Amino acid sequence: MFYYGFDDSSQYLLYLLAVLIVVYAQSRLNGAYQKYRSIASSSMLSGEQCAQRILSQSRLSHVRVEVSDGGILSDHYDPRHKVVRLSSEIFYGSSIASLSVAAHECGHVLQDAHGFVFLRIRDALVPVVNLASRIGWILLVFGLLLFYRSSTLLIIGAALLGVSLLFQIVTLPVELDASRRALVILRESAMLEEAEIPMARAMLRAAAFTYVASVLSTLTQLLRILLLARGRDRR
Repeated sequence: MFYYGFDDSSQYLLYLLAVLIVVYAQSRLNGAYQKYRSIASSSMLSGEQCAQRILSQSRLSHVRVEVSDGGILSDHYDPRHKVVRLSSEIFYGSSIASLSVAAHECGHVLQDAHGFVFLRIRDALVPVVNLASRIGWILLVFGLLLFYRSSTLLIIGAALLGVSLLFQIVTLPVELDASRRALVILRESAMLEEAEIPMARAMLRAAAFTYVASVLSTLTQLLRILLLARGRDRR
């Protein structure tokens, strides 16, 4: 009786909690970005110049730096095509945010060049995660529609979504390490002054928290699904 009541009354709270975690993380990142995009770096280098300098110093000039077709904070490194893609504002801007993000993406380039193990694992998981997520959500939809059937579909769907959770967990050390590398490079190359490093760190921490939030949100969603499945088994 306890589990039955808990499942029915709390699944919506768990869903709301998952949404709030993601919204909070995103608002924190947006707040940090808005703050540090308005503070010009002492070097006055653009994000593109910062990235090119890092790649040149690391003897990775074969990696291209391009403007991303996406919107704000669509910055990423494409390991297949060896391209760092920076959003327009990061590419052309010379703010603390621009240099921080550009250096972070170059941190991924260094990981790729040095064979960073968690990056290798993450890249290997991508096709598995894409397939497992699609099938998992399909099974969950069917499981939710079959109100008087077994909860087996819900459990299998949750297990497949667990692959996404594994991917998110593996992504955490990848992102944290890229930020660590970025801060070291920005300090040692003097592209940012010592007084500017804490601002870059705050920007990168806000970005990293979005990945932590993704893990927490997915955990909450999986707990909700498992509690729902358990409640149906007790009916």
